[in-house]
Amino acid sequence: MARDMTTGSEARHIMTFALPIMGGLVLQQLYNTVDSVVVGRYLGEAALSAVGTCAALTMFVVSFAVGLCNGGGVLFAQLFGAKQYDDLRRSLSTALLLLSGLGLCIAVAAASLSGPLFTLLRVPPEVRPDALRYFRIYCIGLLFQFVYNVVTAALRGVGDSQATLLFLLISSVLNIVLDVLFVIALHWGVAGTAIATVICQGVCALVSVTYMVRKYSFYRFQRSQFVFEREKARLLLKLGVPTMIQMCIVSGGNVLIQYVVNDLGTAAIAANTAAGRIEGYLFVPAQGLNNGIATFSGQNVGAGKPERVRSGRVKARQILVPVAAGMAVCLFLFAKSLIALFGVEGTALDFGIAHLRFIAPFFVLFCLYMSNAGALTGTGDVKAASGITLAVLAVRVALTYLFRFGFKLGFASLYIPNPIGWVVGLILSFYRFRSGKWERMSVVKR
Repeated sequence: MARDMTTGSEARHIMTFALPIMGGLVLQQLYNTVDSVVVGRYLGEAALSAVGTCAALTMFVVSFAVGLCNGGGVLFAQLFGAKQYDDLRRSLSTALLLLSGLGLCIAVAAASLSGPLFTLLRVPPEVRPDALRYFRIYCIGLLFQFVYNVVTAALRGVGDSQATLLFLLISSVLNIVLDVLFVIALHWGVAGTAIATVICQGVCALVSVTYMVRKYSFYRFQRSQFVFEREKARLLLKLGVPTMIQMCIVSGGNVLIQYVVNDLGTAAIAANTAAGRIEGYLFVPAQGLNNGIATFSGQNVGAGKPERVRSGRVKARQILVPVAAGMAVCLFLFAKSLIALFGVEGTALDFGIAHLRFIAPFFVLFCLYMSNAGALTGTGDVKAASGITLAVLAVRVALTYLFRFGFKLGFASLYIPNPIGWVVGLILSFYRFRSGKWERMSVVKR
């Protein structure tokens, strides 16, 4: 259901919007976890490493979709807040046409270049065949991911986050069933997990488009209304390209970090994969409220109400910090049991436990940083938000290489830089928001 966030309780709007997104993120993490648990327990540590070493590259190619669609979400939210429904419809059709074409091009390029990329990343020979097989199959589903991300951006822009929870619930249940069928019953190996993922992505895209068209009259097209407008495309790219570049560079930075992981050997890859899956659950509240604050801020800037943006950001943080602190305590206490779920043992188990227990005490810093970033993104101040994210990445990558190759810290060089980067992001985003420059970033003409 659409939600007008320009009046009423700020905290209620943000939380009501963010909770379904958090549920969806949990479901995403759940089927990623099931993938890893099934692979680790039934195919072994080497197979888990093969899937894990693809994570940075898959994140990189998906960053094009998520980054550009986040820009579209800012435009959709501001047009909805300004009640400009005709422009909203034309913006959606332009986004679907633009990004579907881009998705096809990226899928072909990524699959074609996967061999040289894996060579550059020094993927260990024992996991390289499975890793290549997984990644090339995964690329088939990229078109579905682009379509799905456009639709979810359009729905979130009008305040409907509950639908994405439904889509991801369907996809997650189907993915778990297909994982069990393809890997355990049919013995398709690592390829089975990739095929399951592609099928689920296609189903998710189909269900989301059907829901959007049936639910919202202002998103229904006559044949003559499904148009590509250069001005709308220019505006979408203006808002989306900075975020896309930011996300691609961040993902590229993760690829550079993956090089260090691969250099440390199979045990480090398995440990990093398991710890990353668990860490993903920890990030859910911050990412959910980041989306909630972004949409809330976008609608209110579009409506000319910057005072509500300030108030909403403060109230969201008052909710987020205690929740994050409680989750961090649980992570620290149960780190060993959580890592052991993935079937790793020995050195890999010790690496994973050390990773989680080091990160846990600093997690509140990440949450505060994300709340600032959400407010800046939603108001249209995407260049500043992207620049801050890149600064955080630069700190992480530089310190990872310094600690690994300069100080010879081994596996610890992968996680010690994270909280240092979060501190940098928190400081920069705080001062940018406090400057008030975001108040002049609305793209809607009233």
